[in-house]
Amino acid sequence: MGLFHVPARLSGPTGRTEAVELLVDCGATFVVVPQSLADRLELRPSRTCPIQTAGGRDETWPLADVRLAVDGDEINTRCLIAPAGPALLGAVALESLLLAVDPVAKRLVPVKGFVG
Repeated sequence: MGLFHVPARLSGPTGRTEAVELLVDCGATFVVVPQSLADRLELRPSRTCPIQTAGGRDETWPLADVRLAVDGDEINTRCLIAPAGPALLGAVALESLLLAVDPVAKRLVPVKGFVG
């Protein structure tokens, strides 16, 4: 799948907000923000989470709540705080926003919710 970014807005628990470009990454479970952005948003980790990096390393990263706005829709979601790197939009937030990835057009498309 080709890589692409989407404009978004992230807000922390104290109301600090920042416009960001999120790299869409269906392979990531959660939204991921670098530590520098987490500090600016004053995110408060509630626990740590075992993760596996794209390079195959097992690590433990802080997990916090963040408010995410994409395409006029807003949700509260979990985010991992990475030591560094790009901000990512992962699968849980995509599904919560009822968005899917169109890899050919490199865009997000609305989808219906599913009840099985």
